[in-house]
Amino acid sequence: MKIYVSHPYHDREKIMASNSGAALSGFNHVQALSKYCDVYMPASESVDYSPNLHGIRFAFETIDSSRQWFARQGFDGVLMFEPKADDVAFFRHVCPAPIVIRLSCSFGNNRDFIDKVLQCYSLLRPYDALSPKSAYVADEIGRLVFDKSYLHAITNGVDAEMFVPMDKLQARKEVAYKTGDQRFLEMPVVGFCGRFEPGKGAYSFLRMADLNPNVLFAVIGKQFAPVTHAPNVVFLGAQPYTDMPLYYNMLDVLCALSVYSYESCPSTVIEGMACGLPVVATNFAGAPELLGACGRLIEIERFEDEPLNVTGYIAPEVISDAVRDLLNSKTERVEMGEGARKRALEFSWDCMAQQHMALFEDLRTKRDAPVCPIPITVSFTQGCDMSGVPKSVSKGFNYLGSAQGPLPRISFLGQDLSLFEGLGLHLMQHLHPNEVEAVLLGLCETRATAHKTLRKIRHFSDMLTAP
Repeated sequence: MKIYVSHPYHDREKIMASNSGAALSGFNHVQALSKYCDVYMPASESVDYSPNLHGIRFAFETIDSSRQWFARQGFDGVLMFEPKADDVAFFRHVCPAPIVIRLSCSFGNNRDFIDKVLQCYSLLRPYDALSPKSAYVADEIGRLVFDKSYLHAITNGVDAEMFVPMDKLQARKEVAYKTGDQRFLEMPVVGFCGRFEPGKGAYSFLRMADLNPNVLFAVIGKQFAPVTHAPNVVFLGAQPYTDMPLYYNMLDVLCALSVYSYESCPSTVIEGMACGLPVVATNFAGAPELLGACGRLIEIERFEDEPLNVTGYIAPEVISDAVRDLLNSKTERVEMGEGARKRALEFSWDCMAQQHMALFEDLRTKRDAPVCPIPITVSFTQGCDMSGVPKSVSKGFNYLGSAQGPLPRISFLGQDLSLFEGLGLHLMQHLHPNEVEAVLLGLCETRATAHKTLRKIRHFSDMLTAP
């Protein structure tokens, strides 16, 4: 199988140095996929990065030349990261291979992200797919779209050979030596890994330090350290990605406290689990799916209007109680950590790659399935009122309880429809079903009415054109 990835994720050193979660995710995706198929990415010149990972010089000068280029390459699938409606519009016109779009979140950016997702959804062909990184995101998007069959949730993975349990005492000795802080050898350590921002739970973490002066709280990641903070908070700064297993392993408990609306599949949670850590996380986004029973979930107070993309409030006292319980029970920590490691193996990058391969195979089968070419003819008729004045509302249409017309009818079946049903069924012959959905959403008074209309015309379409 040949897969085209629309972004060049190949420079390992540059990506590792960036500490960008999105870039790391994309890089790990293509590395894992290259074990099972040939992966091609755009490059200025054709080059082989590894036996199954290639850079390819593209020729996208005109629509015709682009179609010819894709026809010559014979790709079996296109993998895109994040919604880019213009790119989807281009690929669907020039490339016959199924398109899969990876989605990292549902909302974010004050709802701008979901607008882009919906634009992409409207452009998908029947054999394309959206692939959210958690079932949570799939559910959130599924509330807004008619056809949920386009949503295929596949979580991110973890490098289970890199993120492994280590001797905790040895890890603490190394960190104590690096930092010159002997408290890593003297106190229990609770960790925060990631950007130290309000939406990530930064200030709840600081408040926990106030409540637990005998515990050392370590922050690893990009940060804006407050001017004043408790003396038992240590800011270690952003660390190289390859050193992160050491920092995870020197912790007793890991906290993942994000309430950001664009959180979907927190890498911190799954990396900590792979290192054998019990995790205290917010019961939000994709964390519960990853964690299972291998940690503690903290309920949040949800904000209805999602100001500044922060979706809720976490009570520091509740987090503190959960952390304290784990610190007071070594047996529970060890059992949770062992369970976390076993569970993390289910989310390896290899598992993710195999799910993507299966998805592309299903989409190719769907694309190649035979379809009946018989079109559905919809006619629109006029009538007269009792005084003989031509109207667009016929007696038959009035009898059906509608207030406006004209009266559409499926010509060879004699089935009367409402105006919106007839218009939608007519458009279905020329547009993709998701585009018809977008039209109906613009015409109908409510989303419920639009989706009810769409259900009916999709039923007619399936019934009349079934092979």
